Parts: sequence; C-alpha cells; structure tokens
Amino acid sequence: MFCVYDERGLIRAETMPKQRFDTGRHLASRHAVKRALDRHKVVVVDKKFSGGQVTTRVLVDGEYYDVDNRQLDLLEMGRTPEQIFLEPAAKH
Repeated sequence: MFCVYDERGLIRAETMPKQRFDTGRHLASRHAVKRALDRHKVVVVDKKFSGGQVTTRVLVDGEYYDVDNRQLDLLEMGRTPEQIFLEPAAKH
C-alpha cells in the first residue's frame, strides 16, 4: 500500500497493481543458462605449487589445460579456452 494525495489535498491509501510474471519465460531462461553451463564444465584435475605460483590442470570439453588462477577464474565465469588463447596440455 502507498498513500497519494487527491485533488482536494486529502491522503488516501491505494494498493499497487499486481504485475504479471511470465513464469514460462523465466523458466526457459533458467534452462538455457543451465544448458550453457553444462556444455562448458570446468573440472579441476590437479594443482601444483612451485616457486610461490599455482598451476592448475583443468579438464574442459575433453581437453586438459594448465592454467593460472586468473585463467581459471575466466574459465569458471564462462569463457572458452579459445577465448583466452589456451593451448591443450599433454594428457597425464
């Protein structure tokens, strides 16, 4: 509820009109996001700590990549290995 002034300066209470929510559109959007995330799963396979740096081996779309923390963040945000110029690593 909210209050408004009418033409005589009196306050009256009114209710906000209900907005229609398109449930079908919302669910379709959620399913599209889920499908996109499922296509691009990032699986951390191994972490190596050497000289104060961390190298992480990840599995993305059937290929292994050795990445640093920044590259791992980009992959987890949805970037593809090609977008961040990664080359596949030798399989272990």
